[in-house]
Amino acid sequence: MSKQITVGVQSPEGQKRVQVSATGKAEELYKNVHKVFDMKSMEFGLYKDQKKKDLIENSRTKSISAAGLRHGDRLFLFPKSKVENLFKTAEASNTPADNGFKVPSIVIEDEVDRILQKQDGKIERGRDSLHCTHNANSQCVHCIPLDPFDANYLKEKQIKFLSFHSYLRQISGGASKGKFTPLRNISCKVKHSSSCSHQPYPQGICSKCQPSAITLNRQPWRHVDCIMFENPQLVDRFLQFWRESGAQRVGWLYGRYEVYPEVPLGIKAVVCAIYEPPQEGSKDHVKILPDSNDHIVAEVAKSLGLERIGWIFTDLVPAANGQVKTYRGVETHFLSAQEIITSGHYQNLLPNPCRSVEEGVFGSKFVTVCVTGNQDKEIHMEGYQVSNQCMALVRDNILIPTKDAPELAYIRESTEENYVPDVFFMEKDKYGNEIKKLGRPLPVEYLLIDVPVSTPKEPQFTFPIPKERSLFPVENRLLESSIQDFNSFARYISQFRSAEFFDSVADFHVLIFMATLDIVSLREFMGSLLESVRTGDREAAREWSYLEPWTNVKALVQASTMN
Repeated sequence: MSKQITVGVQSPEGQKRVQVSATGKAEELYKNVHKVFDMKSMEFGLYKDQKKKDLIENSRTKSISAAGLRHGDRLFLFPKSKVENLFKTAEASNTPADNGFKVPSIVIEDEVDRILQKQDGKIERGRDSLHCTHNANSQCVHCIPLDPFDANYLKEKQIKFLSFHSYLRQISGGASKGKFTPLRNISCKVKHSSSCSHQPYPQGICSKCQPSAITLNRQPWRHVDCIMFENPQLVDRFLQFWRESGAQRVGWLYGRYEVYPEVPLGIKAVVCAIYEPPQEGSKDHVKILPDSNDHIVAEVAKSLGLERIGWIFTDLVPAANGQVKTYRGVETHFLSAQEIITSGHYQNLLPNPCRSVEEGVFGSKFVTVCVTGNQDKEIHMEGYQVSNQCMALVRDNILIPTKDAPELAYIRESTEENYVPDVFFMEKDKYGNEIKKLGRPLPVEYLLIDVPVSTPKEPQFTFPIPKERSLFPVENRLLESSIQDFNSFARYISQFRSAEFFDSVADFHVLIFMATLDIVSLREFMGSLLESVRTGDREAAREWSYLEPWTNVKALVQASTMN
């Protein structure tokens, strides 16, 4: 029996492993790839390089060894020109992967990822006047550009984590080109398949279907390197509810992802608006309620070029002299186990599109912001993400909070309905030796990644704040000063002249109210208005105000304010 070798094949469908005989022909490799990817035709080529170099021809005579293929090599699959629907997209898009995600036929990555993939990421250093003795057209070890993952540079700049794209460059560099360290999503579920010779769990389990034990490690990279609020007024408006009621508050962060030049190949989440969903809150807890307008909010945000990029919550306890109490820190906890599990749940709902894994998604760019008191007893914002390991534990429902210790989580025990793999973490004993311990309980610090939060020196305004005007009430606030209804909308609109129409509607909360208005249906007519707000086109917005739907609303506004 001839020896089998395994090669990785990267395609628009994702990456898969293909086995072929070491003494076989190239034709056999093509047939096996065709079978593994379940393609409609053989109209594709296999290349050794991602830039379509070194084609391995589909030949009946050329052997695998003659093509220079070895066990563990990576190939790149590209459809031949003018070939459409090479993959069975209808079947692939409806077939759930083992980890619960659907395998997309084509992975559409975020625009910021596509921009960063085109950059080389090298850190330019310039000529060193002290050590460089060569001419201007040469380089030496003192001035040659550094890799984006250079440890000394990151330490010098006090950058704690690699950016995700720097991490990708790191694991795909060197002679192996990343074939020994591919990206993989963690699964904690039993994967019973036809290769298992026993009944499904709990009747039987084997090494083929049993999930591997997990040892928690501190994740070296993060998907988002900075959270930037466009201006301080965003958070101040959000905190106004706590100042008036004393109750805690939660909001969805809407914004966009941009390149962050302060970190090599970095990404920043830019927050442009905070939407507050229906919720019940008190001084020590908050509960998010179902939102019947959730799809409308997402629709409006998309038309404005925004998306839900995170969530924000308060944990504030007032103290004397306008200060707040400090509860969170190194001695207690930064995020509680329940908050970390909630963050993991939201990150699983909004995964990061990625072509480097079979499932088409890897990790998440969704961020968490906690507004709490710092060591100086001032209101302070702290940003976080949870690790990919935490996302897997939460997704497979094996991580739960403890009752009395917010800094500790707990790994469930296995039951007849659900097998739970062992989850370990490393800890130093009293002698300084590292020991492996079972995660029952588990310090949540192993699951947490901190992300800096900032505002720019020059405030930015996707939604300009009108001067000398009362702001429109924020949605879903059960306060007398913040009731959002048509009367409050009429009072708000009546502050502006016709020439100031753009200023009156360039507010995320106003646009949401208009899209959900029942008295006059505006939602289906708002496309051009949202586009004018997105581009800042005041004239186009004013032209929209002359259309019949808005003139009807304006008549109702005038009637309401006259009464």
